Amino acid sequence: MSGDACMLKNHSLSFFAAALASVLMLNGCWKKKETAPQSVQKPHVTVEQAAYKTYTERFNFPARVDAVNSVVLKARVAGFLKDRLFEEGDIVKKGQMLFALEREPFEAQVAESAANLAKAEADAKNAKLNYERALELRKTGNISQSTVDTREAQNNVAKGAVLQAKAALNLAKLNLSYTNVKAPFTGKIGLSDYSVGEYLPVNSTLATIVSCDPMYVMFSVSEREFLKMQSTGALKADGDNMAISLVMGDSSVYRYSGRLDFTDVVVDNYTDTVKMRAEFPNPAKQLVSGQFVSVLMEYESPVEKIVISQAALMSSATSKYVYVVDAQNKVVNRLVTVGTEQGKDIVVLEGLEAGDRVIVNGLQKVRPGVEVVVDSAAAKAGAAQKTDKATAEKPKAEKHVMRKRTRSGSKASASSANAKK
Repeated sequence: MSGDACMLKNHSLSFFAAALASVLMLNGCWKKKETAPQSVQKPHVTVEQAAYKTYTERFNFPARVDAVNSVVLKARVAGFLKDRLFEEGDIVKKGQMLFALEREPFEAQVAESAANLAKAEADAKNAKLNYERALELRKTGNISQSTVDTREAQNNVAKGAVLQAKAALNLAKLNLSYTNVKAPFTGKIGLSDYSVGEYLPVNSTLATIVSCDPMYVMFSVSEREFLKMQSTGALKADGDNMAISLVMGDSSVYRYSGRLDFTDVVVDNYTDTVKMRAEFPNPAKQLVSGQFVSVLMEYESPVEKIVISQAALMSSATSKYVYVVDAQNKVVNRLVTVGTEQGKDIVVLEGLEAGDRVIVNGLQKVRPGVEVVVDSAAAKAGAAQKTDKATAEKPKAEKHVMRKRTRSGSKASASSANAKK
């Protein structure tokens, strides 16, 4: 091989080696670029500091209105209805006559029973005299002892007949009194299924009366809430330290406050609840028996507890928890025990301390252990206020600029007109 050929071959090999090195170097740089870790942006969250606040303990329970007195009027004797002395839906007074049944058959029964009593008393008087004579004759031996015994038995039978006749007369008078059906207490009377002239069987339902003022409100408290009331001193024997109000079905608040009237002595085994009862005045007859309402009980002595926004509270199948930002700005899961709601806030009984930074916004972007950028709720609110203020002032500034432009245009037009003249 010639020298030129050798030099050409060596030159080609050198070029190939240089090209290969360049490719390998570029490939390494590319891989290095690919495997270089990318910077991860930290999520922003809004926090509020858990703090002690003075508040009034509140308990809210579904409830049902019930009449203090309620009675279903029944016909205690059979007979024809002679008169109905009320309008359905009226307020009736205690002792007021409501229904009148025909009295004649019962008056006749009274008269018959009185006659039977008179006869029984006469027979008893005669039997007594015969017995007394027999005793006198026995002293002289003019009558046998068996005759004396017979007269004594007859006397006793006659006495029993008198008692029986008296009982029959009393029963007849009682049945006669049942022909007049009166209101046992003051209240509102409902519908009646019978009209004048109809026959009323014994025990037939005539009408229902319910008292209207005051009214009971019945509700049940879970065992846990009941124990909470006891531990805070909310429950006293007289219930005077609890302000009790009603929330009606249309969300309006009933104008009169009530008082705790009764607390059951046992816990229901099936529902784990304790029955309670409150009493409310009802002068305007706004409350109706059977009506569904809500009872709002407020403990009158203010207490201090840690309170957080309800927006921070999360729930699992078995517990409630919040996300807290620690000193290293990392998210920590904190289990909490909560109390009653206070508007948009909720009371925390256990799990938080004053000063803990609780996440209230951005919860969906974080998980425990993640480092975050903290935005305080106060700063965020201030920024929002500035934005709102700027938005409100922008139209004013635009109007001011338009006025200046209009004035400048008017002056220019006037100057042009003067120049032409």
